[in-house]
Amino acid sequence: GDAWQPDRGPCVLSEYQAFRENVLKNLDDKAFDKPICEALLDQKFFNGIGNYLRAEILYRLKIPPFEKARTVLEALKEQEQAKRKKSPSLTLSKKLKLMRGSPDLLELCHTVPLEVIAAEKNLLEPDHSDNYAAFKNWLQCYLVPGMSSLRDRHGRTIWFQGEPGPMAPK
Repeated sequence: GDAWQPDRGPCVLSEYQAFRENVLKNLDDKAFDKPICEALLDQKFFNGIGNYLRAEILYRLKIPPFEKARTVLEALKEQEQAKRKKSPSLTLSKKLKLMRGSPDLLELCHTVPLEVIAAEKNLLEPDHSDNYAAFKNWLQCYLVPGMSSLRDRHGRTIWFQGEPGPMAPK
């Protein structure tokens, strides 16, 4: 059917504000004791984010994949509270303009999948024989030569550039 399983959180695409609130109000959950690369696969909070999306999102923000999730997200929550105090009555268009200028992790959980969906409109056409090539060209980190990779505690490969972070497997 078209309904998510009951234990999944709000959709990162169609329920962005509810998704954002679900993450930020639940930062005390044990899911956020894990590295950010593992937390991003927790569908209770990041419904729709999979392996290649987590790599692309973290890469764009230069966040080490094995940084503690709560550390990354608490900083985001503090920034959001500070923004609200400075300008509590921002219009939606001004919020969108700010988001485009310097998106945060939760915003990229929304916009990066949208890029894929927009690209897939061309990629899914039966006449396009090079749809995989177009997808590979879109990727900036995942499976890209020269990037580093490690396996997380669940055996999933995370692709990244730079230091892996303090919670990296030994």
